[in-house]
Amino acid sequence: MKVEHVTYMILMAAVAALVFMLMIFGEEGAFLPNAVAPAVGIPLNAWLSKFRLWSTVIIGAALLASLLWYILGQWIFKVNQGKDAGKRLVWFCLVLIPLAAIIAGIILTPAAQAGILWAYLFYVLNGLLVYYFATALFSPSAFKYSPPGASKLRRW
Repeated sequence: MKVEHVTYMILMAAVAALVFMLMIFGEEGAFLPNAVAPAVGIPLNAWLSKFRLWSTVIIGAALLASLLWYILGQWIFKVNQGKDAGKRLVWFCLVLIPLAAIIAGIILTPAAQAGILWAYLFYVLNGLLVYYFATALFSPSAFKYSPPGASKLRRW
Protein backbone atom coordinates (compact mmCIF):
# COMPACT_ATOMS: atom_id res chain seq x y z
CA MET A 1 0.00 0.00 0.00
CA LYS A 2 1.39 3.38 -1.02
CA VAL A 3 1.96 6.15 1.47
CA GLU A 4 -0.50 8.31 -0.48
CA HIS A 5 -3.35 5.89 0.27
CA VAL A 6 -2.57 5.72 3.97
CA THR A 7 -2.22 9.51 4.08
CA TYR A 8 -5.62 10.07 2.46
CA MET A 9 -7.31 7.64 4.83
CA ILE A 10 -5.63 9.33 7.81
CA LEU A 11 -6.81 12.71 6.50
CA MET A 12 -10.35 11.32 6.27
CA ALA A 13 -10.05 10.32 9.92
CA ALA A 14 -8.70 13.82 10.68
CA VAL A 15 -11.87 15.35 9.20
CA ALA A 16 -13.91 13.11 11.51
CA ALA A 17 -11.69 14.03 14.47
CA LEU A 18 -12.12 17.73 13.74
CA VAL A 19 -15.90 17.41 13.66
CA PHE A 20 -15.74 15.31 16.85
CA MET A 21 -13.78 18.05 18.61
CA LEU A 22 -16.28 20.66 17.41
CA MET A 23 -19.06 18.47 18.76
CA ILE A 24 -17.39 18.07 22.18
CA PHE A 25 -16.36 21.66 22.73
CA GLY A 26 -18.88 23.58 20.63
CA GLU A 27 -22.13 21.68 20.44
CA GLU A 28 -22.10 19.69 23.68
CA GLY A 29 -19.86 21.94 25.71
CA ALA A 30 -21.00 25.45 24.86
CA PHE A 31 -24.22 25.51 22.88
CA LEU A 32 -26.58 22.69 23.88
CA PRO A 33 -26.44 23.16 27.68
CA ASN A 34 -28.02 26.57 27.13
CA ALA A 35 -30.38 25.56 24.32
CA VAL A 36 -31.85 22.23 25.48
CA ALA A 37 -34.23 21.60 28.34
CA PRO A 38 -34.46 17.81 28.84
CA ALA A 39 -37.78 16.19 29.64
CA VAL A 40 -38.83 16.04 33.26
CA GLY A 41 -36.82 13.50 35.21
CA ILE A 42 -33.80 13.52 32.87
CA PRO A 43 -30.79 15.44 34.19
CA LEU A 44 -29.04 17.66 31.67
CA ASN A 45 -25.76 15.76 32.08
CA ALA A 46 -27.48 12.44 31.30
CA TRP A 47 -29.13 13.96 28.24
CA LEU A 48 -25.83 15.44 27.04
CA SER A 49 -24.18 12.05 27.57
CA LYS A 50 -26.73 10.46 25.20
CA PHE A 51 -26.17 13.27 22.72
CA ARG A 52 -22.42 12.65 22.81
CA LEU A 53 -22.93 8.91 22.38
CA TRP A 54 -25.14 9.33 19.31
CA SER A 55 -22.99 12.07 17.82
CA THR A 56 -19.97 9.80 18.17
CA VAL A 57 -21.83 6.91 16.52
CA ILE A 58 -22.93 9.19 13.67
CA ILE A 59 -19.44 10.58 13.11
CA GLY A 60 -18.04 7.03 13.20
CA ALA A 61 -20.63 5.86 10.66
CA ALA A 62 -19.73 8.74 8.36
CA LEU A 63 -16.04 7.91 8.69
CA LEU A 64 -16.79 4.25 7.96
CA ALA A 65 -18.72 5.23 4.81
CA SER A 66 -15.86 7.52 3.74
CA LEU A 67 -13.24 4.83 4.20
CA LEU A 68 -15.44 2.32 2.40
CA TRP A 69 -15.71 4.77 -0.51
CA TYR A 70 -11.92 5.08 -0.59
CA ILE A 71 -11.40 1.31 -0.48
CA LEU A 72 -13.97 0.72 -3.22
CA GLY A 73 -12.53 3.46 -5.40
CA GLN A 74 -8.92 2.49 -4.97
CA TRP A 75 -8.96 -1.29 -4.91
CA ILE A 76 -12.35 -2.62 -6.03
CA PHE A 77 -13.59 -0.48 -8.92
CA LYS A 78 -11.50 -0.94 -12.04
CA VAL A 79 -11.17 2.05 -14.33
CA ASN A 80 -9.99 1.16 -17.81
CA GLN A 81 -11.88 3.89 -19.67
CA GLY A 82 -13.17 7.31 -18.72
CA LYS A 83 -16.78 6.13 -18.76
CA ASP A 84 -15.95 3.56 -16.06
CA ALA A 85 -15.12 6.29 -13.54
CA GLY A 86 -18.74 7.41 -13.04
CA LYS A 87 -19.59 5.98 -9.62
CA ARG A 88 -21.62 8.86 -8.25
CA LEU A 89 -24.57 6.54 -7.60
CA VAL A 90 -22.35 4.40 -5.34
CA TRP A 91 -21.22 7.56 -3.56
CA PHE A 92 -24.86 8.53 -2.96
CA CYS A 93 -25.72 5.01 -1.77
CA LEU A 94 -22.93 5.09 0.81
CA VAL A 95 -24.50 8.17 2.40
CA LEU A 96 -27.17 5.76 3.65
CA ILE A 97 -24.69 4.55 6.30
CA PRO A 98 -24.47 7.88 8.16
CA LEU A 99 -28.16 8.55 7.44
CA ALA A 100 -29.10 5.30 9.19
CA ALA A 101 -27.04 6.37 12.23
CA ILE A 102 -28.65 9.83 12.15
CA ILE A 103 -32.13 8.30 12.13
CA ALA A 104 -31.20 5.97 15.00
CA GLY A 105 -29.83 8.92 16.97
CA ILE A 106 -32.98 10.94 16.40
CA ILE A 107 -35.20 8.06 17.49
CA LEU A 108 -33.14 7.03 20.51
CA THR A 109 -32.17 10.42 21.94
CA PRO A 110 -34.18 11.11 25.10
CA ALA A 111 -37.00 13.60 24.81
CA ALA A 112 -36.58 17.26 25.63
CA GLN A 113 -39.01 20.01 26.54
CA ALA A 114 -37.20 22.50 24.32
CA GLY A 115 -34.26 22.64 21.93
CA ILE A 116 -34.33 19.04 20.67
CA LEU A 117 -34.28 20.26 17.07
CA TRP A 118 -30.81 21.69 17.68
CA ALA A 119 -29.57 18.22 18.57
CA TYR A 120 -31.17 16.77 15.45
CA LEU A 121 -29.60 19.49 13.31
CA PHE A 122 -26.17 18.74 14.81
CA TYR A 123 -26.66 15.02 14.15
CA VAL A 124 -27.33 15.73 10.48
CA LEU A 125 -24.45 18.17 10.17
CA ASN A 126 -21.99 15.92 12.00
CA GLY A 127 -22.77 12.93 9.79
CA LEU A 128 -23.13 14.58 6.43
CA LEU A 129 -20.25 17.04 6.77
CA VAL A 130 -17.81 14.29 7.73
CA TYR A 131 -18.89 12.10 4.82
CA TYR A 132 -18.98 14.94 2.30
CA PHE A 133 -15.70 16.65 3.16
CA ALA A 134 -13.76 13.42 3.70
CA THR A 135 -14.81 12.10 0.29
CA ALA A 136 -14.76 15.40 -1.58
CA LEU A 137 -11.23 16.21 -0.44
CA PHE A 138 -9.61 12.79 -0.19
CA SER A 139 -11.20 10.39 -2.70
CA PRO A 140 -8.94 8.21 -4.85
CA SER A 141 -7.68 10.04 -7.93
CA ALA A 142 -9.90 8.14 -10.41
CA PHE A 143 -13.00 9.15 -8.42
CA LYS A 144 -11.94 12.47 -6.95
CA TYR A 145 -14.71 14.35 -8.74
CA SER A 146 -17.52 11.90 -7.95
CA PRO A 147 -18.77 13.81 -4.89
CA PRO A 148 -20.83 16.77 -6.15
CA GLY A 149 -18.84 20.00 -5.92
CA ALA A 150 -15.52 18.23 -5.39
CA SER A 151 -14.04 19.86 -8.49
CA LYS A 152 -14.50 23.24 -6.78
CA LEU A 153 -12.95 22.11 -3.48
CA ARG A 154 -10.16 19.92 -4.78
CA ARG A 155 -7.55 21.50 -7.02
CA TRP A 156 -4.72 18.95 -6.84
